[in-house]
Amino acid sequence: MYPIGRFSEICNTSVKTLRYYSEIGLLEPSYIDPVTNYRYYDDEKIQIVNKINLLKSFQIPLTSIKLLIESHSKTQWKSILEYKVAELEIQKEEILKQIQGIHQVKDQIDREIPIIPGPELSSCYIENRKDILTFSIRQCIKITSMDQLVRDLFNQAYAFNLVMNGDLTAIFHARNLNQRKADVELLLPIVDANGTEGCRILHGGAYACLTFKGPYSQLEIGYQRLENWILQQNLIQTGLGMEIYEKGLIPSQVNLKDIRPNLNISPTEFMTKICIPIDHSHR
Repeated sequence: MYPIGRFSEICNTSVKTLRYYSEIGLLEPSYIDPVTNYRYYDDEKIQIVNKINLLKSFQIPLTSIKLLIESHSKTQWKSILEYKVAELEIQKEEILKQIQGIHQVKDQIDREIPIIPGPELSSCYIENRKDILTFSIRQCIKITSMDQLVRDLFNQAYAFNLVMNGDLTAIFHARNLNQRKADVELLLPIVDANGTEGCRILHGGAYACLTFKGPYSQLEIGYQRLENWILQQNLIQTGLGMEIYEKGLIPSQVNLKDIRPNLNISPTEFMTKICIPIDHSHR
């Protein structure tokens, strides 16, 4: 028999690991000297350690290895091994996807393409808009509470039996990006006011516009592009800009009673039209 140090060298397994195997009942010493408390292992234990190391190389947990070491059932061995094969196949697919993704990023670097694509912006243009009847709600809120304000607007519109007639629109009367707060007015185009308070005309006229495809968190890029274009074209901004949510969390055809986010659309697919009122009579 071999003392634990020599046995450790033969099996290429640390003494600490052998002691741990003993603690969990996976591999007991062949003999423990009652006087010195030294541990000794025979040749049969070498085969067991080799079997443990083999199964560990398959990433099989020690709890399952203990079952296999103690079992003589072919069915149990096959069951555990087949389960592990299925698990590794899933990991293999995930690893292959990761490798493919890495190659794609390397290719983008070589071609000087941004790793994370930015939003898509249309060309800037001037649009003459008509007056629109709207039902509106205005509050000073945390920007993260925007969803709740949308729900409040739709709930009130449903309560007043208003009929929606266009895309949800927002006007930010004041916005503090550092504090994540805003004085925001939400406007819902409607068919008829029905004498309802909170309805107002969103005045038409000439607007500088662009369409922004991407998440709402990056809309500031669209505003900057449009404002720069207005300056370049010697136009004069005459009022606050507005955001028209053409495609996003709120679909254009919606049940006012049961407003729900459209989780099937990725934020990168959101379509928002930014419009800024202008005077172009002095161009």
